[in-house]
Amino acid sequence: MWSWMLPLWKAMLPPEEDSAQLPLPTKRQVQSQIPSVLPSDWVGNHSPLQAVTLRSQAKIAPNGLSVLRDLDEAIFAQVANSGYPVSHFELKSAYGWSLARIGATNRQDPELHTVLIGRQRLWDCLRDHVPDDAIMDHRLVCEISYSNGEKPIIEFADGSPGLEADLVIGADGAKSVVKRYVTGNGTVDEHPAVFDGLVGVGGFIPSSYLSDREPRGKMTVTFGSHGFFGYGPSTIAPQSNHFAECMAPMGDESTWWSTYECKDLPDTRHFDKVEIRRQLRERHAGWKDPVIQKILDEAIIDTIYPTWIMPVLPTWYGCGIVLIGDAAHAMQPSSGQGASQGLEDAQALSMFLAHYLERYYSQSALRAAVQKPGTIREAVDQASKKYFELRQPRVKQITDRAEQMGDMKRKKRLVEEWFTYLILWVIGGLRLSGVL
Repeated sequence: MWSWMLPLWKAMLPPEEDSAQLPLPTKRQVQSQIPSVLPSDWVGNHSPLQAVTLRSQAKIAPNGLSVLRDLDEAIFAQVANSGYPVSHFELKSAYGWSLARIGATNRQDPELHTVLIGRQRLWDCLRDHVPDDAIMDHRLVCEISYSNGEKPIIEFADGSPGLEADLVIGADGAKSVVKRYVTGNGTVDEHPAVFDGLVGVGGFIPSSYLSDREPRGKMTVTFGSHGFFGYGPSTIAPQSNHFAECMAPMGDESTWWSTYECKDLPDTRHFDKVEIRRQLRERHAGWKDPVIQKILDEAIIDTIYPTWIMPVLPTWYGCGIVLIGDAAHAMQPSSGQGASQGLEDAQALSMFLAHYLERYYSQSALRAAVQKPGTIREAVDQASKKYFELRQPRVKQITDRAEQMGDMKRKKRLVEEWFTYLILWVIGGLRLSGVL
């Protein structure tokens, strides 16, 4: 019953940087070294993709920010300065006691802070750097077939002509259609994402709800017998820049979120918003933080977010398809690594593709003399295999840690609640004294 509490301190720490070094071209050479593996009619003559407004927040940890910086300094700066730099999380009890302070930096040089950013702002930042003619209209993939040459052909739900490609990258989320063709025969999802029994609610609030005495860089997370509640700034003041390396004054918008246990999967399209709000206020009615009570009085709930997690997949690639992000490893939000692990996936896969495709296109005399010319498919398969072998162990470590942390959001009996406070208080003291 208590096994999830003992490794709690480790579960809260940001993941360490992966010590593995890729024997590949430097990261800044990636874009210039990747030859096109898609047909020419894949891009061009399409109107830009229009996104649905995303009213939730994302957390980009220092390792995810490092990926953005490697990709492009301008993208990194825009994303970092569009969110709020978080140097630490203050963990509190429902009774208002401060229990622990957990750092949110990478403890490296240069030191980077975690950035909390609205998902819509993050989407806008990335979208600003993608040319319009490189994006297709939003089309739903209904299935994947194969040509005589065994190249994957993407078939669309709207009946538009299918597209043949040398590589299909499945970045289509926890309920991935593409995944069925990697781990099975395409007809049945043999490893479906599983509802974890936790549901999140949250939104955005004026920063005036927060205390004027809030120290810069702090996010507050409160634990109790009925889940947890978090809040903090999500924007910085106008004309401020921090590049995730220093603190900045908070802007006009802040965010809040709460997670609660739910046995049955709720209908996210048809639910009683008034009842969800009533339950939220009931769960946290006795919590002593005045900021939480102010949010409860004013909160408007438009959406609920069931937590989906992915079982461990036997593979992330096969038959000219490779999975990245949630399609490969949807993890609990408590990991704080969902977005960052997706970014790491993209970087690692790009580098391996650059390496093996460069070897394919090379006209070296050695390859011509020693072996038959390879194929793009062989290069893609080699890159996908190396990507999976590198990434899967790291992702599993983070996922296992997130499962331990996720249990803290469930209902707890009185003894369990107080034991949680004790563990957090001990951790906080050890960290303050420099032992941890």
